[in-house]
Amino acid sequence: MRLFFGSGYRVYFGEQDNQIVVLLCGGDKASQNKDIEQAKIYWQEYLNHEHL
Repeated sequence: MRLFFGSGYRVYFGEQDNQIVVLLCGGDKASQNKDIEQAKIYWQEYLNHEHL
């Protein structure tokens, strides 16, 4: 996804069964490493709770 404003914001997502799941986290270059780690945590939580 590309946003045409701001300072190069990043949006994190996963794909499962041909569906895109947008993870509610993101940021800019300064917080990229922290944001990626948080996105991985959110993705695992999604996968663990998908069948509830």
